[in-house]
Amino acid sequence: MQDSDLKASKCHRQGTWLADFFSDRALVVAASRGPVTLQTDQVGDTQFKYGEGGLVKALLGLCRHTDAVWIACARTEADTAWRSGSVAMADGNDIRVQFLSPEALAYEGYYNVIANPLLWFLQHSMWDVPRAPMIDRATWQAWENGYVAVNRLFAEAIADHVRATSRSTLVMLQDYHLYLVARFLRDRLRPRERPTMLHFVHVPWPGPEYWRILPPAMRQAILDGLCAVDLLGFQTHEDGLNFIRTCESHLPRAHVNFKRGRVWYRNHATHVRDFPI
Repeated sequence: MQDSDLKASKCHRQGTWLADFFSDRALVVAASRGPVTLQTDQVGDTQFKYGEGGLVKALLGLCRHTDAVWIACARTEADTAWRSGSVAMADGNDIRVQFLSPEALAYEGYYNVIANPLLWFLQHSMWDVPRAPMIDRATWQAWENGYVAVNRLFAEAIADHVRATSRSTLVMLQDYHLYLVARFLRDRLRPRERPTMLHFVHVPWPGPEYWRILPPAMRQAILDGLCAVDLLGFQTHEDGLNFIRTCESHLPRAHVNFKRGRVWYRNHATHVRDFPI
C-alpha cells in the first residue's frame, strides 16, 4: 500500500472514530479569536473573512463532526452587531459562532495589558527580568477589571450553552487568554451539569522560577484555573513537565505525580499531556 493510501485510510478511521465520539456529545470551542471576522462593505452587506491560523484549521476539523459552537471576542463593529449565528466555512461545513462584546476598557486590559504582552512575554521567557515587567496599580486594574472580567464572561456564555443541551458537552479552551475560565465554569455549574473540559496551551510553559515574575495572587489564580480542567495539553513534553513543576512549587495543597502526568488539586485530577499540533 502506498503512503497516500495509508494516509487516506488513517484519515478515514479517524473521521469514523470522531463521528462516533461526537454522536452523543456537544462541542464548545472557546478562544480569544473566532474562525471568522465580519466586515460591512460600502453598500451595507456583511462580508465574512475566514481565519487562516493553525488553531482555526486544527479545530475546524473537529467541528465538522458535531453541532459545534465557537465562542470568541468580537473584533469588529460588525462582529458586535451580528452577535451570533451559523457560518458556512470554506470546507462546506457550517459552524455556529458567538461573539462576546466586553466593554472597551475591559478588553484593553484583558488583551493588550495582561494577555499581550505580560503573559505572552513571560511564557516565551522574553522579559528583561531586572527591569521589567513593572506590576503596578494599572496592571492590577487591567487584571481585575479586564482579564478576570473577560474570563468570567466566557464562563457565563459557556455555561448557558452547557445548560441548553441535553447531551454531554466537551469544552475546549484555547491558550493563554482564557486561563481562568475553567474554574469560573466549574464554580458556576452544579456537579451533574459540569462538562468535560480540555485546555490547550499553544505557547511554551517556562519553569517555576520564571513564574515568580508574577505576583502570587495572579500566579495562583492561573494555576488554580488550569487545574480545574480534566485534560491540559501542551506542545511539548517539557512544557507539560514545567507546568507540573510550577504547580509543585507555587500551588499550595497541590499533589503532583510526574510519572502519571497528573496534578491532584481541590479533590480533582488534571491530566497533563503533550499534543504537538
